[in-house]
Amino acid sequence: MKDWWLKLGCFLTGFNYNLVKNSSEQSAKNVKKYTSAMLLIVLVWIFIGYSFATRYLHLPLLGGIVGGLLMAFVIIQIERIIILSTKVSAWSSGFRVLLAVVMSILGAFIMDQITFKDDIELRKAQVMDQRVKLAVKQSEDDLQKQIADLDTMIAAATQKYDAVSLDLKKNPVIVTTYTNNSVTKDNTGKELNSTRSTNRSVMENPKKIEMEQLHRQIETLQTKKFELAASITTIKERKEKELKAKTGFLDELTLLHDVVTSSKIGIFVYLLFMLFFLAIELFVLVMKLTDKESDYDKLLQHQTNIRMQMLEKLRLP
Repeated sequence: MKDWWLKLGCFLTGFNYNLVKNSSEQSAKNVKKYTSAMLLIVLVWIFIGYSFATRYLHLPLLGGIVGGLLMAFVIIQIERIIILSTKVSAWSSGFRVLLAVVMSILGAFIMDQITFKDDIELRKAQVMDQRVKLAVKQSEDDLQKQIADLDTMIAAATQKYDAVSLDLKKNPVIVTTYTNNSVTKDNTGKELNSTRSTNRSVMENPKKIEMEQLHRQIETLQTKKFELAASITTIKERKEKELKAKTGFLDELTLLHDVVTSSKIGIFVYLLFMLFFLAIELFVLVMKLTDKESDYDKLLQHQTNIRMQMLEKLRLP
């Protein structure tokens, strides 16, 4: 168990543990050095992969962990290609530098979005009202038109209600006068006597029923108006909630650009992150280019030469 770090390093870098163990201490140090550099890069990209998966892909905790491990796997394979290369050519170095630049820009963007999270939320709140207005403009216009129509109907019903109410105050009841004529005749049909009586009947003004109907109509129209007005607020709140819940990567990049470019300090922090990621991305490549050949490398070359000699002998007649 005392060589667990060396075994882990050989597993990550692709070195042969048995050959490294039988080589000099310098070869073991090289493996541990590469292992430390790879773990540094892997840990950073596990965090970035987890943050990207949970924040922008909206994956749960397990999905975020899987995303982080997947990113770590990709980084390990990329670094192993450099470490296991017998000779790093100019083309492979140039490709690795290009990949490092791309990954440093991407990593800086994601780290800045995490670092400037509160500033991005503040900027998002500033533009959210305008986005909500654009999203609900058509629905709000339709509802406002319906409310205006209801206001017109309420005004007409109220005017008619006031007229009926005024008439009821003047004529709360209706007095009807009618006359009865009574004639007395003898056996021969000759009119003997006639009487005439006048009667009056008092009844409630029927417009009272009409006024009650108008009152109920006004109440119904006002209730519907309040419901429509409340629905406008509900639509705004729902749209605002939907827009806030949907966190798009490109959308936040736009907001991040506004936040970063709004001050020199923001630009400085972004460049600082980008240079940091670029440095750790090129860490392994720089070590590979500057390290001297170790006895482990010479042992591999020796094995290769012996193998080639054996193959040459097999070709001889």
